[in-house]
Amino acid sequence: MPKFYKAPAGTVDFLPDYHDYFTFVKKVIRHRFRQSGFRRISPPMFEEAGAFRRSIGETNEIAARELYSFKDRQDREYTLRPEITTGVVRAFIEHEMDQQPLPVELYYIEPCFRFERPNSRTRRQFWQFGAEILGESDPSIDAQIMYLGHRILSDLQLRDIIELKINTIGTVEDRKKFFEALANFYAGKERSLSPESQEKLAQKKYLELLDPKTEDEEILVQMAPKIADFLSPESKAFFEQVQEYLSSFNIEFTVDPSLTRPLDYYTQTVFEFREKGTRNKVLVGGRYDDLIEKMGNHKPFGACGFSAGVDRVINLMKLRGIEVPKKDTLQIFLAATGPIAKKEALPILVKLREHGYHAVGVLGRTSMQEQLKRAQAFNVPYTLLMGDLEVKKKQLIVRDMATGKQEWIDQDDVLKHMDKLIGTPQGLDTTVDFLGHE
Repeated sequence: MPKFYKAPAGTVDFLPDYHDYFTFVKKVIRHRFRQSGFRRISPPMFEEAGAFRRSIGETNEIAARELYSFKDRQDREYTLRPEITTGVVRAFIEHEMDQQPLPVELYYIEPCFRFERPNSRTRRQFWQFGAEILGESDPSIDAQIMYLGHRILSDLQLRDIIELKINTIGTVEDRKKFFEALANFYAGKERSLSPESQEKLAQKKYLELLDPKTEDEEILVQMAPKIADFLSPESKAFFEQVQEYLSSFNIEFTVDPSLTRPLDYYTQTVFEFREKGTRNKVLVGGRYDDLIEKMGNHKPFGACGFSAGVDRVINLMKLRGIEVPKKDTLQIFLAATGPIAKKEALPILVKLREHGYHAVGVLGRTSMQEQLKRAQAFNVPYTLLMGDLEVKKKQLIVRDMATGKQEWIDQDDVLKHMDKLIGTPQGLDTTVDFLGHE
C-alpha cells in the first residue's frame, strides 16, 4: 500500500476552527500596533547562517542545537530563522533605516523554526508576533513596549491570569564582575546541578544558570550573588526610571532578580509576562543596545523589543473558554437540481457573493433532499431552492431553516428580499470585531 503521510514531527495543520482564533489574534495585534505608530515588517524566512551565529552567540543552546541550517547549490550556508529580531536588525542596517526619523517602530507576525523536542508548549514550526523599537536608548521606551504587551494581552482577555516580571542584567561591563562572583559561588557545587546546567557552567553561560530547572537549582539561585549588587550607578538609575514609568501606567509588576534572557544580545531591562504561579512564558523581551553595532552597523543604536508565541496565546484562550467571532459563517445555501436549474442558479450564487453574502451551493449531482441535508450541515439560516419549475417561472423558493417556512419570490428580487431577511452586507468583509475596531 502507498505510504500514509503525516505532518512532520513538531508541526501541526492549522484547521479552519483554529484559524478563527488566529485571525482574531492577528486583528487585535495589528490594531494595537498601528494605533501606537508601528509599521509591519516581514524579513525572509531564512538568513545567512552567520547572521544568527553572530546575534545569538556561537555557544548559545539555540545556535548549538536548534537551528535548521542547510547549504544551497553554491555551497552557501543558510538558516531558517529561529527568531525574528536578527532579521529586523539586519534589515535596519541594510536599508539604512537610521536615516529615517528615530526611533523606528516595527512589528511582525511571522513563522519561526527550531529543532527542539516537541511537547505541549513547543513546536518546531511556530508563529511569533512581536515589536522592535530601534534607534533610541531610553527607559520610557522599555516601559512603553511593556505597556503595549500588557494592552494586547488585556484585549485577548488573558491579562488577569498573567503576571509581569522584570529585571535588569546591566551592561556588558556590569556583568563581568557579576560573572566572576557567580563562577566563585558555583565552584564546588556542581553536584547540585543537573547535567544540562553543569554543561552551562563549564561553558561559562552564567546567566542561563539563573533559570533553574530543579528544586536544588532553585535554592542555589536564591543564594547566588545578584546582578543588582554589580550594577553601575547609570544602570541602576536606568532601571529605576523604567519602574517609575511602569508605575505611572498603573501596571502591576514584580522585580525578579533571577530573571534573564537566554540570548546573548540582551542588555539592561529584561521582562516576561508569565502565567501566574508558573514559569510558563507568554510574552518576553527586553533591551539590546549592543546588537545593531554587533551586526555590523557603523555606530551603536539603542533597541528594545518583545515577542510572543501565537500558539501559546491561542491555547490559553481556549483553556479559558474565550470564544472569538467566526468570520466564515455561511448565510445562504443555494440548492438546484438538474442541469437547467444549475445553469440558472450559478449566476444567482455569484450575484449573492458579489453583493457581500457568504453563500455556497449548487454542489455535485445530488438530489434536492441530499442538498437540503448539506444545507443543514452547513448550519445556514436560509436555503434557496431551484428546480425546473422555478426556472420556468423565473422564481425561486426561500426556506427559513429554523422554522421550515418557505415562500416563492421572483429571481430578480433575490437581493432585495435577502437584505430584508438578513440585513444588507457590509461590502468586502468590513465587519467589526467585538472590540469595536474597524
